[in-house]
Order: sequence, then structure tokens, then C-alpha cells
Amino acid sequence: MKHVILLLNDSTDGTAAIAAAYPNVTLLRTSRSYAHYENLMKRYLVRRFSMGRWSLCVDIDELFDYPRSGDVPLRAILAYLDRRQYTAVVAQMLDMFADGPLASVRSQPADRLRDAYTFYDVSAIRKTDYIYSRLANPQVRMHWGGIREQVFGTNNGLSKACLVKIAPDIGLFVDWHHVTGATVADFTAVLLHYPFVETFATKVAEAVATGRYGTYTTREYNRYRDGLRQAKEIILRQQSARLLTDTNELLDDGFLVAGPAFIAWRQRYLATKPDPQSQR
Repeated sequence: MKHVILLLNDSTDGTAAIAAAYPNVTLLRTSRSYAHYENLMKRYLVRRFSMGRWSLCVDIDELFDYPRSGDVPLRAILAYLDRRQYTAVVAQMLDMFADGPLASVRSQPADRLRDAYTFYDVSAIRKTDYIYSRLANPQVRMHWGGIREQVFGTNNGLSKACLVKIAPDIGLFVDWHHVTGATVADFTAVLLHYPFVETFATKVAEAVATGRYGTYTTREYNRYRDGLRQAKEIILRQQSARLLTDTNELLDDGFLVAGPAFIAWRQRYLATKPDPQSQR
């Protein structure tokens, strides 16, 4: 990793002291409220440090992936995006969970999330038109609801324009997770989302008490709190749940989409990719 830039927001957990020991770390500070200035902070960072470059914005509990990632590296995907003059990729958030009651989940720092939380459920996902930027593929849609709405009654959005080529004429972090003025790629990616770890209830209680995520998101956390209080036992894995073994399965069930140009490009890429065995 060439360089790390941290924006500290009244951090008290020792992050500054730890980070300062590394020569390739720049520390920035602000005492402004994250609840009120979250999007302004993120806009500043990407415009200051990523102008003209691709920027991937993900939360700490999300893993970014895309169709056919097993045989097409990210650098090739970025080259495809640039060649087609796409400037944003929409990713669909997929809530992952473990088998058994939520209260019985145990988490360790060394856990490999993909191995520990292997189930998902798309039966309650609703889809609407994507309205923020130009679409290269009309099959790209907004996703809503999912397992969190099914279990807790939240009305949460599940789509994010998280991979963006930063440019002056592109509006960033619109309604938190979207961009305006972009050309959206003809395929969608996935954000494997892991909220349902052992500390879920603790995080919910802290978020409700502090309101640090802002008014709208705090209402969502209120729903989680009420659901945890009211239910004797919460089991996320219902009959409609599925076991995720490969991201490509999400194309087969329509959760992700890939346009004809992307499919044809991948086939050409695989046909011309050097064979590692022949280079030894």
C-alpha cells in the first residue's frame, strides 16, 4: 500500500498514535459532527485525493466483488470501464448471515467472513428504476428491503454507486450513496454486507444512544433495537435463504446483471489472456 490518509473525527481509541508510527500515513482532523457532515467529509477526501482516478467507497463491514472476478482481475475491469467511457458502477448490497439464532453468533477477529456468514435471502427484495445517472443497461435497478425489511421492518436502500471515476462534473454522495452526471456501467457489482456478527446488538444500542449516523439512519437502528427487544429469538435463515458459494450465482438468480457487451468482452479477454503455465 503506497499511502494511507485518515480523517479523524474526535477519535479516542488510539488511532492517531498508532497511525503516526508509519511513514506512509497522513492524518487529517475535523471536529465537525459526522452525523451532519458525513457526505461533505467524503466529498472532500475523494475530490482532494482521487480526482481523475477510480475511487471505491465501501463500509468496514462490506466486501466488494463483481461478476466473473475469479478469472478477470480488477485492473482489467477498470480498463473495460475506461474503454467504454463508463464512470460509475452500481453495486447491490447483499446481507449475509450465519445459520442458527442471531443471539448465538460468535465472532473472532480472525474470522474469514465469507466462510463464517454464508447465507443470503433475496426473496423480499424490491426493485425500482435507477434515477440518478445515465444507464448503459436498463436492467440496472435500485434494490430495496431484503432480509432486514423482512425481519425488522426497515425500509433500507440496498444500491450504491460505490465505484466512481472522480471528475469535476460528477455529483458525489448524492442521497449518501449515489452519483449524478455519471454514465453507469452495463454490469452491477455486489457488496457482501456483514452486519449480523456477534456485536450487532451492541452496535445497535450505541447507534441509537448517540445518533451519530444521522436522523434517517438512526430511525433504522431504532427498528433493529425494537426487533431485538420484542423477539425471543431471531433466526435469519428462513426456507427462502440460499447458500452462497460463488458470486456468479448472483447473476443466475437475477440479483446481479451483466450486459451483452460485458459478456462479449470477458470472452475476448479470456481468449487472449496469457497462460501462466506458458510463461514459466
